[in-house]
Amino acid sequence: MAGFSQLREAGWLYGADPTLPLALVRLFEHVDGSGRWEVRLNSPASEPSQVAVFDGEGPARAEVARIYADGAQDGTWRVRQPDAY
Repeated sequence: MAGFSQLREAGWLYGADPTLPLALVRLFEHVDGSGRWEVRLNSPASEPSQVAVFDGEGPARAEVARIYADGAQDGTWRVRQPDAY
């Protein structure tokens, strides 16, 4: 849908308690023709989102990969991607 950011990936970090997420990261594509992508991180999960905007998918995915690597020291990520985009 033009004008709205579209969710492309979401990851929840779980530690010892598999029902309580430690962190949440989401990857959005701006579909306004700008080519921008956005990473939203809640760490801890209950805190407000930290937002970073990137010019292109590659740099945004690199940041998400860095977040996943950092979080893997504290637990396990459960990552989901929408079926089609």
